[in-house]
Amino acid sequence: MSIYAGLVELAAPHPVYETGTAWMLACRTVPQPHYPRTPMLAASIVVPMDGSSPFHPAPGDPLGDLVSAASREDAALRVAGQSRRINARGCTVSLHSTISGARSVPLPWKPFDEAPGWVARLKHRYFSEFTRIPVDSWDDVVKAIAEPGPDTRGVVWVRREIGGHESTGNLLYAHNNNGQVVLLDGLTSSLARLDISMVRELVLLRALPAEHASCRPL
Repeated sequence: MSIYAGLVELAAPHPVYETGTAWMLACRTVPQPHYPRTPMLAASIVVPMDGSSPFHPAPGDPLGDLVSAASREDAALRVAGQSRRINARGCTVSLHSTISGARSVPLPWKPFDEAPGWVARLKHRYFSEFTRIPVDSWDDVVKAIAEPGPDTRGVVWVRREIGGHESTGNLLYAHNNNGQVVLLDGLTSSLARLDISMVRELVLLRALPAEHASCRPL
């Protein structure tokens, strides 16, 4: 975790999950004065048992990254490509811009993206017209996007829990496309995987059609 310059620590001294090939550890930001303690989006670290470098798992399927890499080259790519593999924020913002008709590319992931208050900063900069809507399930999310009508938008922060600790989450984009609600994963450019197990909380930010008439292109 040297990329965080001492601003991130382990949330527990022991693995929260393990397989025959890797351990998963939970991490959190060190408290900062005047900033709310916000769970990290990349709240897990995978430590391979073969001695290869630790890395943040992919947001779409974090437990899937506990499987051994097929080769040393693949193991190295998990580390070298980490900033691309975990860039859920940049890909969600880019997807929002694209659906609004503005061409964009994802801004690169930076360690500062995980700093306390990241949700408020993301909302203020790119989703200022979105407001939080209480939801308890995926059915609630779909209903909240469906009821206002076509072109209702939403950003869903999927908070996960493994071993009693916050684990790597994901950001998904919800869109009412002519009456049909779709949930998209910007990282994979595909329909989102809707986790049922390990979900600690679903946080929905929603914008009604008239509220996002203008979009900030990247």
